[in-house]
Amino acid sequence: MIDVAAAKDIILKNTENFGSEEVPFLKSVGRVLKENIYADRPFPPFNRVAMDGVAIVYHEFNNGTREFPIAGIQAAGSEQETMHNAAHCYEVMTGASLPKNTDTVVRYEDVEIKNGMAKIRVSTINKGQNIHKKGTDQEEGSILIQQNTIISPAEIGIIATVGKSTVKVAKTPKVIVISTGNELVEVSEKPLDHQIRRSNVYTLVSLLEKINIPAETAHLTDDKKTLKEKIRQYLVDFDALLFSGAVSKGKYDFLPEVLEELGVRKEFHRVSQRPGKPFWFGSTLTTTKKRNRLKILLFLLFLEIQFQPM
Repeated sequence: MIDVAAAKDIILKNTENFGSEEVPFLKSVGRVLKENIYADRPFPPFNRVAMDGVAIVYHEFNNGTREFPIAGIQAAGSEQETMHNAAHCYEVMTGASLPKNTDTVVRYEDVEIKNGMAKIRVSTINKGQNIHKKGTDQEEGSILIQQNTIISPAEIGIIATVGKSTVKVAKTPKVIVISTGNELVEVSEKPLDHQIRRSNVYTLVSLLEKINIPAETAHLTDDKKTLKEKIRQYLVDFDALLFSGAVSKGKYDFLPEVLEELGVRKEFHRVSQRPGKPFWFGSTLTTTKKRNRLKILLFLLFLEIQFQPM
């Protein structure tokens, strides 16, 4: 029997890279990013107005001007306007491009607008205030999201911002979760007094779904010949096999013996944890399409996200 730390170490050393694939960015939440995401332009991409108000030339205010004729309005999403007279101002909206030839934004709360004139009612302002300068967040070409990041809704927003409709993510293994035992019946069936419904297999499937790994399911009876025939094919068809049951010391716990006969190498059997002491882990290298692929097999009575030591 080995302890939990040793078991984890062995499992982590027996992992495989299944490659990558391109998926629509909205389908990538929870997946592992396999490329860096770069800024396709500076962020923000222009001098961005950060407060509704009026844009002025600070030099004019500093020289004592407090009333400015309004030359126009700069709306968010509209092409950048140009102010031709430094003694004038532009009304500007949050998110808009700062009009050319202006350098300071005074918020509406500090301005009185009447008859086409904007009168600044505060005695002091700072040059460049209320402006989000071009490129101050990120320069063009800078890395916004590092490869191997697990994609969350926050990353989705960044991916959309840089215009990537698809992203490269790690491929997930093809997994099958297999229950064993003559005492098990389907969820929809009414069990006899000596039977129980299959449940552990669906717990495992749900845990895999939480990390975006789809899984198929199957059930095998406690018959050695059947186990061997089915598992031989599963080893060809799937990347990872998870079993619930048949690895303890019972007379019908044939899995360790069957797996040895099929060339599966035992990495460990029995872990000092509760539940799940008779935890069996093994691997085998097979050649598929002239490539070595590592088959990881986890055989257990019950699986939790974290191992729990005894």
